[in-house]
Amino acid sequence: MKRTLEHVNNPASDLDTDDEFSFPRTSTRRLSSGLLKRERRALRSGSNVSQGALSPSSFARIRRRTCDLEFHLREEGLIRWIFSFMDVREHQLLKSCCRSWMKIIQAMSVDNLDLSIRSPITSVTVDRAFLSVIHSYGSVRRIDFTGQRSLSDRDLLVLTSCYWPNLEHIIVDDCLEISDFGLLSILNAQSQLLHTISMRHCKHITGSFGPDKINGRHPSLQVLDFSDTRISHTIVHGLENKFPSLQQIHAMHTPAHFDFFHHMHWDDLLEELDFLVSNELSDLPHLTALQEEFVSRAARWLQSQVSNKKSISVFYGTLLSYGKAALVNAPLHRGDYMSALLMACENGLTNIVPSLVVEGNAWVELTDKDNASALGIAATNGLTDVVRLLLEAGADINKRTHCLATPLYIATEMNWDDVIDVLLTSNAQTTCSVVGGATALCVAAKNGNHKTVLRLLGAERSTRRSNTASARQLLQHTQALFLACERGYEDIVRDILNLTDAHANVLMDNSVTPLYLACQMGHERVVALLLECGANPNFRRPNAGGVSCLYIAAQEGKVSIVDLLVRHKVNVHARMEDLSTALHIAARMGHTAVAHLLLREGACINDQTRSGLTPLYIACEEGHLPMVEFFVANGANLNLQTRNGTTSLFVASQKGHTQVVRVLLLAGANAHLPKNNGTYPMDAASLLGNYEVTKLLLQFGARVGGLSLHFAERRRDLQLQTLLMDRYYEQHSQRASDRPTGVLS
Repeated sequence: MKRTLEHVNNPASDLDTDDEFSFPRTSTRRLSSGLLKRERRALRSGSNVSQGALSPSSFARIRRRTCDLEFHLREEGLIRWIFSFMDVREHQLLKSCCRSWMKIIQAMSVDNLDLSIRSPITSVTVDRAFLSVIHSYGSVRRIDFTGQRSLSDRDLLVLTSCYWPNLEHIIVDDCLEISDFGLLSILNAQSQLLHTISMRHCKHITGSFGPDKINGRHPSLQVLDFSDTRISHTIVHGLENKFPSLQQIHAMHTPAHFDFFHHMHWDDLLEELDFLVSNELSDLPHLTALQEEFVSRAARWLQSQVSNKKSISVFYGTLLSYGKAALVNAPLHRGDYMSALLMACENGLTNIVPSLVVEGNAWVELTDKDNASALGIAATNGLTDVVRLLLEAGADINKRTHCLATPLYIATEMNWDDVIDVLLTSNAQTTCSVVGGATALCVAAKNGNHKTVLRLLGAERSTRRSNTASARQLLQHTQALFLACERGYEDIVRDILNLTDAHANVLMDNSVTPLYLACQMGHERVVALLLECGANPNFRRPNAGGVSCLYIAAQEGKVSIVDLLVRHKVNVHARMEDLSTALHIAARMGHTAVAHLLLREGACINDQTRSGLTPLYIACEEGHLPMVEFFVANGANLNLQTRNGTTSLFVASQKGHTQVVRVLLLAGANAHLPKNNGTYPMDAASLLGNYEVTKLLLQFGARVGGLSLHFAERRRDLQLQTLLMDRYYEQHSQRASDRPTGVLS
């Protein structure tokens, strides 16, 4: 097992004698509780227990009984010694198992507390693990948070608010959320033994605060490392004055580094380096000569400072100690973070890269303003040979940008197959996800890169995973499956279903299945594949009104998809929460072919929603004339009313769909059916001021009431008023003539 806690200094105390211990691991070296009891009795009865040692015979007996497990009892107890080989996460589990184990762990003195991206603590977020972990041990000398992207300024404030009497090293490299506030939290902590602070590759650290804001006391502070941050020249010199004990300040590839050349009046060296890289002068010894000139100037300046008995800045002294690397790794321009190597990779200047890396001592881990390394930039531009060279030079193959993209993710996104092959051959991690949770596999699935999908799946299958990692991997496979379904890549969908644990009925966060998504996007072959793999055609989306696969396919007008679902025995009568069916949504969207297919399979043409809407009503409301004609021809009930009494003719009149009104009236729709509030289709047409609809209604015997006249008068439409008044007087004159007459006797 990898030993995360590198060294443990424990007092010479024997085992706890009250609780029964069990070692929860399945191996040939398992220790039984009975054996531990017998050995504790042997320890208590031994003459040398107080000194923490055993006689040779006792040691041989214990060694034989524990399957030759070699443990040393002169300085540490058995359980303490076993605990020292466990990592942080296992300690957290053991603390919850046994009170005596908790006491042992809390009393442990840890030289190196590894909370970096390499440690198992990354299985949970640092926010959740931070407080419990840092209080788990009696003494910690070194804390490493390297690569923990979720580490925040608040976490560092909590850390420095604790009392750490023995803390000597704090490493917060490549933690992109850390800013000036986090740096101030550490510098303002009261620590007597703090020796080294490392905050490399933290782009939010600018050093814009003044040195007067630092009130901490660190009499033992000797090393500050701000390489590849945005630290300024002013704050670097302010820190020198604030902490006289400083011996080294590393600020390579920072604004302070650029300002060094300006203050020394050596800007011409950077200009020459820029010219050399831009023109790819790799065949001539320009780079070597330029670096020798820099080293010569540095030596002369140092000699003059010594001769004149002038002090040498700690920062300047540290920077010049790098020799020729201090030139080739400097930012070439003010305000950007492009070193010579980064600029060469950015502009595709492949001829100069070997000279910079091999001869020029260019640092391959330096990053630009987006935290992209030279390897990431080369992967972006598809520079296969440069990628191979940088990997041979020791570049971090999983180095992440601000959005957490790795070189493999970037190369996959850009579809550079050769670069992907090189990275996978070099064992790049395939499960690294960006901010949104997507991995290289997701990008390959989205782009339809079948070859890359197979390579990535093959690389994952060759790696053993823990249960937690397997669960996370399943989520990534599911996301890739959905992306492939959305884009319609049948081969990729088939491979993911066959080669992973993802299944056809898996749910995503938005409560949709792959089949639902494929139906929505209209990918017939993907739908057929999913149905063959056992996808449920009657799936209804929870918490979204109960939308089914058939409903969404009908909404999008995908006739072939609807036909596929029907052939797989989908329920054409399935209703949403508002009691609408697929036929209702087909009517609303005007998909006549879908409606024809649904009716052929037995859908009810007169089904009503919760508010009483029929498919015909919806088609009339939307003005879909072919759909209305289709429903009328297939015997739809023309006079069904909604909950408030509205008919299809009323809503068509209200919306001004003249041709729809004509079809309904010709088919025998009743123009005299009022709503529950007593209004008629004629009133709706008058309110709208639609002369043609009003004329049609009058032709089919609609009566004119006072409300219709009122609406026409308010609109000041003389033509409409004349039409309605003529019919109104005609109605009343007919009533008068129809009234019976007689002579009273």
